[in-house]
This record gives sequence, structure tokens and C-alpha cells, in this order.
Amino acid sequence: MQYADGGDLRKYLQSNFITLTWDDKFKLAYQIAEGIKYLHGENILHRDLHSKNIVIHEGEAKIIDLGIAKSTETETNLHTGVFGMIAYIDPKILENCSYNYDEKSDIYSLGVLMWELSSGHPPFINEKNEYIIRTHLINGTREDSIFGTPDKYLKLYKSCWSKNPKERPFINEVFIELEKMMCIQDDIDNNNNNNDDILNITDSKSKQNDKSENNKSDTYCIETEPLNSNV
Repeated sequence: MQYADGGDLRKYLQSNFITLTWDDKFKLAYQIAEGIKYLHGENILHRDLHSKNIVIHEGEAKIIDLGIAKSTETETNLHTGVFGMIAYIDPKILENCSYNYDEKSDIYSLGVLMWELSSGHPPFINEKNEYIIRTHLINGTREDSIFGTPDKYLKLYKSCWSKNPKERPFINEVFIELEKMMCIQDDIDNNNNNNDDILNITDSKSKQNDKSENNKSDTYCIETEPLNSNV
């Protein structure tokens, strides 16, 4: 693996979460989705997506560890055992280890990663018992949404981790929605910058007017000052 200056996503969030804006989080989610989009476009399923298999280098998220990735054209059931971190695994696989892993299983993992970007920490961080986590997930329990999460982002990741795989979007749909969010956020940032410029210009003009008024006042005082006369 090449050197990644930001480490894996989990460590990156632990170290930088407090300074990340929603624009930063959208971009990271977009970059992860872009990587999955590429894999799925090549008919490859990752099958082990979690925050330790995403690295950050020069501010960009990159997917690593294709150790158990397989072509969508090959048999992809996990009858030999469940791989990966429980909280990121499609509940259909947890429920039935002979379930055929497909694109929607990667999408489930993406939904969990998107939630992690909103929270700054892994799912079910306080629960150490994997059996309990597995039971929760199979029963449809998911992590609570984080206060302040933009509605569109929240709805998108919830659709990704839907209990019913048929209700999960395809990666192209996720990619497009994240792209829209980034464009909207850029427009908001540009408007804010323009407003700041307007305020600065207005403030500058106000100061100039104040200075001009002061000069007028000084001149008026000089002109109306009584003249001394020796007559």
C-alpha cells in the first residue's frame, strides 16, 4: 500500500472531525462513492468496505484492500464464513451466510460509511458484543442520525442501509446525489463569500462617508468661527 498522509478514515476522523465542514464530509463521501462506482463499472464487488479500508491522502479518500473482492460474474456467496467488520456487513449476509453478495451489499456498507462521516466514529462503538450487533442489524436496528445532518444526506445514507436490498440505490444514483449536494454547497459558499464582499464594500463606503462628513463638519466650524477685529 502506498503511503497515505492522513492514515485510514477512522483515524482521520478521530484526529480531524472537529474541523471538518459538511462540505468536507460531502467530498469524502463523494470520493468513496466514486471508487465504488469504478469497481462496479468493472464488475468488481469490494465485499469488505469499512473505515479502515479507506485511506486519506492529500485530502482525498481512496479505497484499499481488495483482498476478498470478486467479479460480479463469479459466485459470491460467503458460505465459508462472514468476512469483515460486522457493523458494515449487509444484514442479509449476517442472517444467511449463503446469501449471494451483490452490488447492493457494497451499497449497504457505503451507507454505514456515510453515517460514520456524519458522526466521526464507527457504528455501535459502545457495543463490544458482536452477537448483539448482529442481532440488532438483522432486526433492522441502525444507528441514530446525528443532529444537524442535512436532510438530503441523511435520506441518502438511510436508503443505502435499507433492510430491503431492493430499496437501496445503485452506486450511480448515490454518486449523482452526492455530486448535487456538493454543487449546492459550493453555491452556498460562493453566496456567503459574495455577501462578505458586499459587506466589506458597504463598510468601506460607510467609513469613507463618515470621513467625508467629518471633513465637512471641520470646514463648517472653521468658516463660522468669529473673526477677531481691532476696529
